[in-house]
Amino acid sequence: MDAVTRDGATDLVVRAATPDDLPAVAAIFTHFTLRTTVTVSTEVRTPREWRDRYDAEVRDGPYHLLVAERAGSVVGYVETQRFRLKPAYDRSVELSIYVAPDEGRGGIGSALYRTLFARLAEEGRMHRAFAIVTLPNEASVAFHLAQGFLHRGTLTGAAYKFGSYLDIAYFERAL
Repeated sequence: MDAVTRDGATDLVVRAATPDDLPAVAAIFTHFTLRTTVTVSTEVRTPREWRDRYDAEVRDGPYHLLVAERAGSVVGYVETQRFRLKPAYDRSVELSIYVAPDEGRGGIGSALYRTLFARLAEEGRMHRAFAIVTLPNEASVAFHLAQGFLHRGTLTGAAYKFGSYLDIAYFERAL
């Protein structure tokens, strides 16, 4: 059984995702994809795409998908994925973290990152984590800085969504 992290004050459980969690994870991602610029993704992942990624990259490694659960419902998730395609980058990961829209500012993101970073440290395979934040997003910038990330640069007008060019900030954390 995979270890879980429990936060008694908020009754929050952070654990490895299972295939049964994928619909809830997909629903959270779909909300941010279709309604916000928090992600520059413009297309949702189909249920099959979520399952294929889970089977190939999470269940069989080397990446993670953790969920935060409260009262039996998934209220957020964090995933690691390949940072870049060249093998020289294989000891770095890109992170994506999302909290259900009605659950923000409740410590869920911090609990997800805390558990993820502990697992990555225990494994000892990864050297750096990168978070890419679409700007403007003061809450995400402040959150990542509070989690020990350093702002490493901003690409101006690098993405286009909902009729606007968006800046993309790169954040880095040593593991």
